[in-house]
Amino acid sequence: MILSYSLISSLLLACGYMAYRFCMSGKNQHTLNRWTILSIYAISIILPIVILLAILHNPEVDTSPGTIETEEVTGGIFKSNTAYALNKSAEGILRPLIGVYLIGAMATAVYFLVGLVTLWRIIGRGERKEFGTFILILVEDTNRTAPFSWGQSIVMSRKDYDEFGDMILLHEHAHFRQQHWIDVVIAYSIICLQWYNPAAWMMREELKAVHEYQVDEMVVNAGVDRKEYQLMLLKKATGYGYQSFANSLNHSKLQKRVMMMHHKRAPLRRRLSALSLIPAIGVGIAVSAVPSVAGILKAIAETSANTAETNAKVADEAPQERVVFVAVEDQAEFPEGMDALMKWLRKNVMYPPEAEKYGIQGRVIIKFVIEADGTVTNPEIVRGVSPDIDDEAMRLVGSMPKWTPAKVNGKEVASYFTLPIVFRL
Repeated sequence: MILSYSLISSLLLACGYMAYRFCMSGKNQHTLNRWTILSIYAISIILPIVILLAILHNPEVDTSPGTIETEEVTGGIFKSNTAYALNKSAEGILRPLIGVYLIGAMATAVYFLVGLVTLWRIIGRGERKEFGTFILILVEDTNRTAPFSWGQSIVMSRKDYDEFGDMILLHEHAHFRQQHWIDVVIAYSIICLQWYNPAAWMMREELKAVHEYQVDEMVVNAGVDRKEYQLMLLKKATGYGYQSFANSLNHSKLQKRVMMMHHKRAPLRRRLSALSLIPAIGVGIAVSAVPSVAGILKAIAETSANTAETNAKVADEAPQERVVFVAVEDQAEFPEGMDALMKWLRKNVMYPPEAEKYGIQGRVIIKFVIEADGTVTNPEIVRGVSPDIDDEAMRLVGSMPKWTPAKVNGKEVASYFTLPIVFRL
């Protein structure tokens, strides 16, 4: 399920990023831009849960490899789509894909944790100076560590403190006041979830650039001479990059930052460009709702949630209990195959006279259990049309002969089967 969630989240984030990149990036509206990016992050985190739950609980989303249709019968046309759980070959493709995703996510998380450990080591080895709301950390490696802030700590070398201490403190304290480090944590958490998504990495750079634009503006507005501040930025343009996880003084291209300091604030009408986020996210939702896309997402979610290994473990741990599987290695099968099932349905279906008289038609979705001995039990209507048509669907299923049961690790097991049946005049 985590991969399906990640794919939907990536789609929404990519749509949001494209809208931001073309309509808002580079505009002198830094606070609005920051909150727009954070809104895109929030949408990409929360909305996929809603979309995925809707897909998983929609019985019409078909994860089967194909469609089976019957011929004409008395009283109307009867059609049937079989909504299988994934067959063995499809699972064989998806399981390695899920494994690759999880390995990539863990590797990315480890990479970021190593960066955080490096930050904490820098902070831990420096001299601490308490300044009320924040802590100044002075380190000795004058040629390696560019000034940066993380949490309540502001880090700089002693040389930087002696040369530009006031301006650097003003700059990094602005990061501290704005709590930019929390934004960075959110950005890197999203990257761990979407390590394969270029938009996630580029959005992080957009966010950190906005942080620097916002802080540069705050420093200049505080009364610091613009030219002196820009000169300081140029002199501090170098520095070791392992603190890139934090808000570093030398982050982002200085040329863009210097130019941004001379840009006029964007007028109100241009700030309305944030509304472009609405249709962009709408596109992402629409794409995820396309039946073929929804079917793939549902298939991935069901495969990751119902692996054969988990099924075998449950079967071994509770051999005396009746366990009904959703995904299995070998699907249950009607005697002599699906063609025989279609012939059996054509022979036995009876279109309800009252429904035919009043022109009632539609799709009944019926779910039932094929027991380990092949018996069909527990039929239930997932989606009905009318009492008469629903009763006919229940009668059909209840009168079915024994099936060949599903198998997990060579053992016959009970499994669910869902059969959508369209009654159409």
